[in-house]
Amino acid sequence: MTASMTDGELGRVLLTLRGVQWILGTKGDPYALLLRAAGDDPNDLGRQVRDRGPLYWSSAEAWVTADHEVAAAALADPRLTPRPPDPGPAPGGPAGEPAPWDVPALREALPLPELPAALDRAEYERLHRRAEPVLGEPALRRLRPAAVRAYRERAAALGERFDLVDDLVRPATTGAARVLLGVPARHAERFARLCAEAAGGLDATLCPPRLDTARRYGAVLPELHALLAETVREAGARRADPPTGRPHGPGLAGRLLAAPGPDGPTAPADVLTVCALLTLVGVELATTLTADAVALLLDHPDQWRALCEDPGLAPACVAETLRCAPPVRLHRLYGGQDLELAGTKVARGEEVVVLAAAAHRDPVRHTDPDRFDVRRPAPALLPQTGRFDALVLPAARLAAEAALAACAAELPDLARTGEVLRRLRAPITGGVFRFPAARRDTGRAHPTP
Repeated sequence: MTASMTDGELGRVLLTLRGVQWILGTKGDPYALLLRAAGDDPNDLGRQVRDRGPLYWSSAEAWVTADHEVAAAALADPRLTPRPPDPGPAPGGPAGEPAPWDVPALREALPLPELPAALDRAEYERLHRRAEPVLGEPALRRLRPAAVRAYRERAAALGERFDLVDDLVRPATTGAARVLLGVPARHAERFARLCAEAAGGLDATLCPPRLDTARRYGAVLPELHALLAETVREAGARRADPPTGRPHGPGLAGRLLAAPGPDGPTAPADVLTVCALLTLVGVELATTLTADAVALLLDHPDQWRALCEDPGLAPACVAETLRCAPPVRLHRLYGGQDLELAGTKVARGEEVVVLAAAAHRDPVRHTDPDRFDVRRPAPALLPQTGRFDALVLPAARLAAEAALAACAAELPDLARTGEVLRRLRAPITGGVFRFPAARRDTGRAHPTP
């Protein structure tokens, strides 16, 4: 629908939808306030949601939970899926023309078809099974030394003052993603630019962006999708004609095309979907996860020093960050059929929102849940099956671990020099876009990760 709207029409729809979210927040509903993203502490809003019971009906027209047990049950329930219900018939007169006062849903006004973040649960599970041999932990673990070297090289080249996100984490993560996917080096600058311009797309599926941002997504996402499609085609051509290149093509695209499955080779369309998720979602999640991990460690100097003395703690630091500040703060699910959750009837098509960040701070599940402690026994995180998390978080986790190990080795005297800034109206990711920092080299020898 976006392409058929004039700027005036789309601008009015986005402004109206933002206005509705703002008005709902004036009623004190904590989930509505979370959507409004007007400076309220999201952790406090999570506690308010939990105080309302295991599952409550929000004025934003969704069932909401911050209870760890209910959240885990919802995320594991095959009757709940990330795919929203198909829209009903258009309102209005006999011809189906909408009345002037009707406003389309955000997913209709700004569909973002290149961002496969709301597929059916069964589709994610199928893609995960296909990608597991290439994107599972054993396969990714082999890439860790090269990833650490890439982050260390960029960290070593930093001056005394820099922005941790702009100058280190985002470019290094984008570069690692390009190599992982197999995007040719000739497209490196283009790929990096498109990834930066696509940041925030996941949040735009829930909170209406500004008109200029919506139009930017409308231009950038198709271009990035086309670049990934070209990468998949080239990988397929190399696989079909081994003498012209490596037998299966470089990078993830080639390896996925070659990955065996019970019903034959992986289809190029499936490979493209996985590549799109890793690019459009994975890069942003890895960037924010790393920035949040560093921020939490700097807030706890003793734990930062422990990491610098033993970079092998990087996985524990990332695990605790995933509990305290997961890069996907909430999940939206929809009833595929009538069901019961936490003793409450949920009708087919109704939305269930799981506040993952808040559920990970549920005091019933975690002792002293608001305390960041990398020595905490491995925290039990919410299940990731049936959503894009299962596909992108392992790679994002690897990137964050490599980045922390590199920072510990090259930037042991890292310090913040200003406030860490997040994108406005980003309730899903809490995306970090500014992290002013400085290095104060004391000549200490750098440990080897």
